[in-house]
Formats: sequence, structure tokens, C-alpha cells
Amino acid sequence: MRAYVIQRLLLLPFTLLVVTVLVFLFMRIIPGDSANVRCGASGMADQTCIEGLRERLGLTICDDANGFFENTGCRAEQYWKWVSDIFQGNLGTETTTQRPITNQLWWRLGNTLQLGMLSIFFSLAIGIPVGVLSAIRAGKLSDYAARFFAILALSVPNFWIGTLIIALPAFFWQQRWVPDWTGWAEPLTHIQIMGIAAAVLGLSSAGYIARIARSSMLEVLRSDYVRTARAKGLRELPVIMRHTFRPSMITVFTIAGLQFGLILGGSVIIESLFSIQGIGYWIVNKVGERDFQVIQAVVLLMATWFLVVRLAVDVGYAYIDPRIRY
Repeated sequence: MRAYVIQRLLLLPFTLLVVTVLVFLFMRIIPGDSANVRCGASGMADQTCIEGLRERLGLTICDDANGFFENTGCRAEQYWKWVSDIFQGNLGTETTTQRPITNQLWWRLGNTLQLGMLSIFFSLAIGIPVGVLSAIRAGKLSDYAARFFAILALSVPNFWIGTLIIALPAFFWQQRWVPDWTGWAEPLTHIQIMGIAAAVLGLSSAGYIARIARSSMLEVLRSDYVRTARAKGLRELPVIMRHTFRPSMITVFTIAGLQFGLILGGSVIIESLFSIQGIGYWIVNKVGERDFQVIQAVVLLMATWFLVVRLAVDVGYAYIDPRIRY
């Protein structure tokens, strides 16, 4: 186990290095920058406006007129400066506001993690009982009802449910509900918005986990050692809790870990719908503004987060099932 963890940790920096190269190249290949967006949006899309704003925002380090590949030396210098700043804990500044990205990143990441952990809690609290009940009552009415719920949760997009939650009060009660994000300045409002958004985000995951839990549970229930436990005269509840539940949760643990690793990217739409000031809401705005520094920092954070969560999930296998060894 120790050798496996060390090997994965040694591969982590090289993977992140490839991510930094790719995100840097793709951001520079995209035509336009913050100056083009802001001058075009203000109705002054002339060359004087663009050049003046690019000078003020510090975007004139490389001359884009000759194209990307004709400025490889300058681009390499930009890339090296960016990576060097990362090792010093400096992720740069927002192009449009000139505020440090690091400060913005951490408090927005906290909001996204709150949303993500709540959504995982909802998905596990709903999906596991539904899946276990469906497996125990296989072929009966409750099994069909649980499977119907799982398929329905998987089929209905969460952004559609979120839109209905916001729009239906105005349609039926002529009272429009607009999420007013104030953070913990108003705790009740914060909990209300975060709870509703997490429930919407976790619904599709709950359906997926329910189906995985059912199939895993059925596989374990049909195994030889479960039949032996029943033949010895054990009651059904001890058989389920002691011999069946834990082995069947390995696959569920994998799915939950993967869902948690995808939270930073998957919460983009939900955060935008409910105006939650998280990573997803931030990057949507910055993509529209062509703020390359922020996009690079967020993508690097998402890649690091996903790799660390995957490593934690793989290591957690051995603690759930002692038969697994690396």
C-alpha cells in the first residue's frame, strides 16, 4: 500500500505539469482577450479602445498580430513566469479588477465545497436506502417503485429542476423567488439557498447511486457465503448488515468519490441558477470576460482536486474491503 501511494504521489506533479501546458496553450489559441470583450460590449469596438485597454490591463506583453506560433519565445516566457508564480503561492491577478486570484479562489472554493458536500450527503442519504431496499425486495412492488425513482432522477436534468423551483412560485402564487446570495451574513438565507441547490444537484447522483447499490447488493446476496450464512440459521437482518452491506458498498464508494471529484465542474450550472458565489459561478463570468489568469487557476485547481480525490478513493478501497491489496 505504501509503495502504491508513493508512486501515485510521484506521478501527481507530472500530470499537473501536463495540465498547465495544455490549459496555457488552449487559452492563448482562443481569439480575443478581455480588451476585445469589453470594448465590444461597450459599443466602442475600435482599435483605439482595444489598444488602450490592452495597455492598461497589461495584455501587450506578446503581440498577437503575428499569431500564436510566431511568438513562441514570448509565450514560453509567459508560461515560465506563470508556473514560477504558482510555486510561490501566487496565482496572478484578475485581469479586469486587478484583485489577487488566490484570495478570491479560497473563499469561493469554500462555498463550492459546502454545496458539494451537501449534495453528496443528499445523494448518499437517498440513493443507498433506495438501492438496498430495491435489492432486498427484488421483483416486488417496492423494487419497481425504487427503480422508477432511480431512472426518473437520472433522466430529469438538474438545471431544469432548479429552473422550475425558481419559476413556479411566480407562476402559481405570483411571487417570484430570486436567490439573494449574502453568504453567512444571513445564515437562514444561506442555509435555505445552499440546501435547495444541494438537493437539486444531488438528485441525479442519488438515482445513479441507487442503481449501483441495487446491482452490487444483488450480486453479494447471490454469493456462496451469504447462502451459507442463511443455511446456518442466521436471521435476515444480521445477514444483510454483517455479511452483505459492507462488501456491496465498494462500488458505491467509488461512484461517490468520482462524483465528489467532479463537483467543481458539475456545480457550474447550479451555482449560476442560485447565484452561489462559488468556483462554478466565477468561472462562467470569467470565460465571458476572457480572463485567462482566472481560468488557468481554476482549471489547475479542478485537476488537482480530481487527482487527489481519485487517490483517496483508491486508498479507501483497502479499508472498506481488506481483501483488496495494491
